[in-house]
Amino acid sequence: MTTKQKQAVVIPTVLEKLKLQNLKVIFANLTDEGFGTSITVDVTDEEVKTKIANWVKANKIGKETPGVAKFKEYTPEESEETTIQYAFKINDFTKFQGLDGLTKESLSYGAVIDLVANPFPYDNKFGKGVSSSLSAVLIKEKGKTGSDSDMEDLLSEFEIDGKETVEPLDAFK
Repeated sequence: MTTKQKQAVVIPTVLEKLKLQNLKVIFANLTDEGFGTSITVDVTDEEVKTKIANWVKANKIGKETPGVAKFKEYTPEESEETTIQYAFKINDFTKFQGLDGLTKESLSYGAVIDLVANPFPYDNKFGKGVSSSLSAVLIKEKGKTGSDSDMEDLLSEFEIDGKETVEPLDAFK
């Protein structure tokens, strides 16, 4: 039987925030159902992936392997393209702001966001180390749903350039 030794956790004296722009949302888990809340984004772009990896390393973020970013790879069955994903935690203090009337509910697959994430040290009954969470999310574009596609299909029959307009429907005529 071997004894596993715990390494001493070294917390950097200066923790740096991360600011990323124009990220595509893969999944937004805004309701805690036992796994916490988070926003998963597409980081297939090598520059974005490198920024996250360097930020995680510099701040020694992580519990099992501090300083090593946990990227996930996903390849849909009907595709040969692999998407690299990264999940950012949300906390009770994360601020959301949407452009043009967009709200947190606009955070579905394909939404475009800017974000700021901050590392923070912790020392509690679960352990000691550095974790991170989003402090601010700017929602720039709404994610597209099947309903959005269907509405675009219905509206494509009409010209909406000032010449013809869509008349409201009266279901009782």
